[in-house]
Amino acid sequence: MNLRNVTNLRRLTSTIVAGEALLLFFLALFLIVESFISEAKNFDALIAEIFFAILGGLGLLFAARGIRRGKRYGNSPSLLANLIALAVAYYIFEGGWPGIALLLGFFALLAIAGILMITAQLSKSIED
Repeated sequence: MNLRNVTNLRRLTSTIVAGEALLLFFLALFLIVESFISEAKNFDALIAEIFFAILGGLGLLFAARGIRRGKRYGNSPSLLANLIALAVAYYIFEGGWPGIALLLGFFALLAIAGILMITAQLSKSIED
């Protein structure tokens, strides 16, 4: 794999991870709006979910920036987040939302494949 292909792979993978971060921000926004529209039964849990969605989004944006710049610090958190996203996709599928689950699973698999390919290329270049 030449340098141009690795750069394009990094760009694509970081874009997917940044898109996942935006989804977490939209989830937090949805939860905030939903808390004003309906009655929250467990307000403490709602605040925690909003906090973790925002924190997770910021973490994924940071990881996406690392992937795009070719830094190693973006790979592991992105890989972990996307493995968790696969588990979430499974439970969403079991919950009766197969379209959303398949979409989430598809992008998680794309990001995982990109991260693994980037890591393999990095280890190959270190050996040479």
